[in-house]
Amino acid sequence: MRIIAIRHGETSLNGENRLTGWQDDDLTAKGWDEARAVANSLDVDFELIVSSTLLRAVSTARTIAAKHPCRIVSDPNLRERNFGSLNGKSWEEIEAETGKDLRHLDVDLMAYDYRPYGGESVEGVTARVKEFLRSACQLAEGRDFVAVTHGGVIKLLYTLLESEGRKPITNCSVHVFHPRLVASQGVSS
Repeated sequence: MRIIAIRHGETSLNGENRLTGWQDDDLTAKGWDEARAVANSLDVDFELIVSSTLLRAVSTARTIAAKHPCRIVSDPNLRERNFGSLNGKSWEEIEAETGKDLRHLDVDLMAYDYRPYGGESVEGVTARVKEFLRSACQLAEGRDFVAVTHGGVIKLLYTLLESEGRKPITNCSVHVFHPRLVASQGVSS
């Protein structure tokens, strides 16, 4: 069994280099083109797409399913990290609001904590991503499946799971994982 994780297509907030988080935003024309291109490029057999509940992921998942008819299941555990009051803001706006340059939190994936701004910590996001893995692997019944999600979740999957080589995370990039947790996580799958 493999998990084919796909980041959603471009949104207007992505194009403006904003920290999207839980701010909902649909795909741009470029994002729709990216979603169609990734759908056309998939050459794996799958019967299930598990999608984040955020509109940009749902739109990407539906575009893939139009090319590869299969069941789509929504899972809120695949949502991007919640940045609280910082959702939808640029790094400059964030610095003006907080008085701090928080870009280092986005780089140091295992240490972020956006709870002071009403968001999530890495521990909270890790717990929900592990719950997604448990339930989605059960739903897939041992078969490959597609997960349409977000950059922060894919970064976390790289720390939790074995992968077929790390790739840059861009809009509609494809990342292949095996549902075996990395030994350093100390949890069995």
